[in-house]
Amino acid sequence: MSLCSENEHQLKYVLMNMRQQFGSGETNLHTFGKVLWEMGKFDLAEKYFLRMLEQLSPNDPLLADLYQDLGKLASYAGDLDKSMEWRQKAIALKTSNTLISRSNDDKNSHAS
Repeated sequence: MSLCSENEHQLKYVLMNMRQQFGSGETNLHTFGKVLWEMGKFDLAEKYFLRMLEQLSPNDPLLADLYQDLGKLASYAGDLDKSMEWRQKAIALKTSNTLISRSNDDKNSHAS
């Protein structure tokens, strides 16, 4: 007989929810954070988003989405300054990626 804490039961529920929602595909800390967010566990969601942020490289395509989600979470928490910081990072990154993409497209069209 084993005793499980309430947190362990909640974690099992979260993992089952992830499997149902995302199938057998790969899940990461960002995905896990989103599930926690949907469950109303905003502090935990932010914790996992920040852990994911530490693992991503500066040019990872998930980075802008992660910044957006951190901005939304900060907004829900009522921290509008923090929300604006995260959203500005997301916009700057998306703008930078768009410019790089256009530059590469121009180079490729001139090479043809």
